[in-house]
Amino acid sequence: TAGLPQITIEYDRSRMAGYGLNIKDVNQIITTAFAGQTAGVVFENERKFDLVVRLDSAYRSSLDDVANLFVPTRSGNQIPLSQVATISFKEGPAQISREDAKRRIVIGFNVRGRDVKTVVEEIQDKLAAKKILPSGYYFTFGGTFENLAQASKRLSIAVPVSLFLIFGLLFFTFNSLKHATLIFTAIPMSAIGGVFALLIRGMPFSISAGIGFIALFGVAVLNGIVLISTFNQLKKDGMTDVVQRVLEGTRIRLRPVLMTASVAALGFIPMAFSTGAGAEVQKPLATVVIGGLITATFLTLIVLPCLYILFNSKRNRKVKPVTIAPLLLLTLMASSTLQAQQMPKPAQRISIDAAIDTALKNNLQFSVNQSEISKKDAELKTAKEIPKTGVFAENEDLQPGDNKGILKIGVSQSIPWPGLYKARKEYFNQQLKYYQLNTAALNAVIKRDVRIAYYELWYLQDKLVLHQRLDSVYTSLFKAAELRVKTGEAAGLERISAEAKMRELQAALKQNRQHLIIQQQQLMMLLNFDAYILPIDKPMDKLTLSISPDSLHPVLALQQQNINIASSNIAVQKNVNKPEFSGRFFTQRFWGANNPYSGFSVTAAFPLFGTTAYKSKIKVAQAEVEVQQKQLAYQSQQLSTQKQQALTEIEIKMALLQFYETTGLKQSEEIIKAATLSYTAGEISFAELSQFLTQAIDTKRNYLDVLNQYNQSIIQFNYYNNQ
Repeated sequence: TAGLPQITIEYDRSRMAGYGLNIKDVNQIITTAFAGQTAGVVFENERKFDLVVRLDSAYRSSLDDVANLFVPTRSGNQIPLSQVATISFKEGPAQISREDAKRRIVIGFNVRGRDVKTVVEEIQDKLAAKKILPSGYYFTFGGTFENLAQASKRLSIAVPVSLFLIFGLLFFTFNSLKHATLIFTAIPMSAIGGVFALLIRGMPFSISAGIGFIALFGVAVLNGIVLISTFNQLKKDGMTDVVQRVLEGTRIRLRPVLMTASVAALGFIPMAFSTGAGAEVQKPLATVVIGGLITATFLTLIVLPCLYILFNSKRNRKVKPVTIAPLLLLTLMASSTLQAQQMPKPAQRISIDAAIDTALKNNLQFSVNQSEISKKDAELKTAKEIPKTGVFAENEDLQPGDNKGILKIGVSQSIPWPGLYKARKEYFNQQLKYYQLNTAALNAVIKRDVRIAYYELWYLQDKLVLHQRLDSVYTSLFKAAELRVKTGEAAGLERISAEAKMRELQAALKQNRQHLIIQQQQLMMLLNFDAYILPIDKPMDKLTLSISPDSLHPVLALQQQNINIASSNIAVQKNVNKPEFSGRFFTQRFWGANNPYSGFSVTAAFPLFGTTAYKSKIKVAQAEVEVQQKQLAYQSQQLSTQKQQALTEIEIKMALLQFYETTGLKQSEEIIKAATLSYTAGEISFAELSQFLTQAIDTKRNYLDVLNQYNQSIIQFNYYNNQ
């Protein structure tokens, strides 16, 4: 903290007393001479300035100027300052830091090869033994150690809470303390692997390692849940033999358990061997997870099934867990071979027309729509539904006491207004037509979606070919750069730059392959196909724009049918308000009479009360027609606007495509060839080569992007144009 030169004035108090001087007055004289002191005020119009008095700059430049400064005494004489003080140069503090109103000096150091906690504890012991600080001074330890102490306190709370929550969730999931405890055994087993992994790599326990244990516990418990749930499901399905249940469940869930563990472990491998910034945090975390997953997987596939057998075998425990473990290993090996033979089929190359034909035959949306058509066809037959026929019997005693009565037996039937049957049939028929028209709408949508997915997949395929070609170029350039560095023709920075470019392109190539798989899965879903699909093996086609005469779009036809359905509902509501008829036919016999008496009655029911409700239903149906008509107008406007926007987008992309096809692609090929040859011959540096290649690559990549966007716009336009 020292090192700042200062002019120091040390007063001789005895001499100052002899001259009758005091320190305050002398300090004021020095301040006025060298720093300046206000002596009055100067006015300029309405502005006011302080008048400051101090020595001229020529007398404020050296140590002698301070020593020869005259100080007036009380007798009126003046003496130089050097007679009453010692003036000298001394080094003073260059910086004074404060914290909490106290001075602070920071001593920084890094720790390598040891953990922070033991280093700080050793320093504390040595400083306490030497007692080198004067009274009032003390040491505090901050930085990484302070963060470690705070994080340790948090972990002391977070770890028990997380373990408690895991156990609680397990209990509520299985509603069984036994199963929850069984799965919970994965935690100590995985912790053993994490601890041994740290010991093998010679790493101390740190906060990042503690966080790794928390992440490890979650994955280990997840695998246990998968396995135990399968055992319980097999038990519900009727498999009572515990051993058979364990063997079958372990065989079924082998791949999910291995995939869960391997994906997590492989994903942490780059962190486990990282050497860049943040490696001190990444390596312990990754080491704990990878080591713990090894033992946790062993527990899940071997130990956990044995414990399950042990806990669930009540009477005949002839098969011991010790004997079942080798059998489990053999079952797992056989099942892994079997499952390897059940991998998805290899990718097939098909044309766009074949993809569309397959989708129109297999897409599940058509099956759903066909079921709706069958449903509405069956509902159409219910339009002529007649109310149930009633059978009645009545006994009347006209003259009590004469033991003579009347027994009346008959049937009754009610019939709605005849026009209601016709209106209801028309309403159901319009609903049936809606789903019949929906087939054409689904046809158009599925064609569009298949074309979009197919051409997007084609675009990714061409992009993959471009990346593979560039990967070979950069690989050869890296080898050339490595050779030039070995022969001394280039600096080591050139090899590093070439390797960085090669690695960057390899990462882009890997990302491209992942996007390709995602798009293949989308196309498989649309085609309802069980194998990966690839476009034909040639560069992506450029679609041509064809404008046909306008025709009614299936979406608009569907909306028009909604108007017809709403209109037919008006007739249904009007006929509901019409009279209803009912009739009765009966025969009655008087006690004591020989011949029965037959007759009939007819009743007509009119809506005398509640007519407002009937009228409101008609108004609601009429309002629904208006809503559907406005919806049709909006959809027509929206479809027209989207069609025009797609056409404008096509024109924009067409201009760019013409540039790339006529000039851009040719120039990019020439740039790549010329730049590669010049670099190989040593005429240009790698930095210049990288600049040329980046320009050429961007041209090719932009061409693919524009071509894909152009094709997608054509597909959208064809959909809006009902093609």
